[in-house]
Amino acid sequence: MSRRGGGGRLRLSGGAHRGRVLKVPAGARPTEARVREALFSSWGERLGGARLLDLYAGSGAIALEAAGRGALDVVAVEGNPKAAEMLEENRQALGETGIVRVLRLRLPLGLAKLRQRAERPFDLIFADPPYAFTDHPGLLGALEPLLAAEGEAVLEHDSRRDPPLVVGSLVRVRKRRYGECALSSYRRATVSQDVGSQAGSSTDGDPNEDGSHRDSSPSSFPEDSRVD
Repeated sequence: MSRRGGGGRLRLSGGAHRGRVLKVPAGARPTEARVREALFSSWGERLGGARLLDLYAGSGAIALEAAGRGALDVVAVEGNPKAAEMLEENRQALGETGIVRVLRLRLPLGLAKLRQRAERPFDLIFADPPYAFTDHPGLLGALEPLLAAEGEAVLEHDSRRDPPLVVGSLVRVRKRRYGECALSSYRRATVSQDVGSQAGSSTDGDPNEDGSHRDSSPSSFPEDSRVD
């Protein structure tokens, strides 16, 4: 989650780039290692061969680690010029110029440009807007057309905020808290089921040892569980 910070360095924790160090833009604090691990664990085998979109990419930690974990087509979007430049440096340093593309677009308005480019839908989307960001409905609505029919979008946000349960065809299927940040996951409602019946409940989850929830069906995901 992007918050005030002094920049620095970040070490990737999994995949082919495990242990590699990335430069972090000044003024940003990237997604914590345990949160990244929970995110990738929740995606599991879906990540292999996936087309992934990383929004507010910052250092590129999610995009570059995803490439190292088997994603085959990754688009990292960052609007800040200095951050985008550092992201490009990290991409070059890890040798991911073939799989990872870096786009400098102002978000969320820039998502319209992706649609205009006739980009193929993304299997997985991760969005980590600034800490004080509040227009989650607008962001989810803008990325909805870019998500594949069976895809999943994950939003990182302040754990004190509660993003909407439903935006268009997207339904929140789980929410996991990690201290002061949280991950909310969305999938498309199926035609045969009522949208309200697919939204996750407010009961505590039953996490695996790594603190994540494996994929099952959208309606069975636990909603609003916490990892401190």
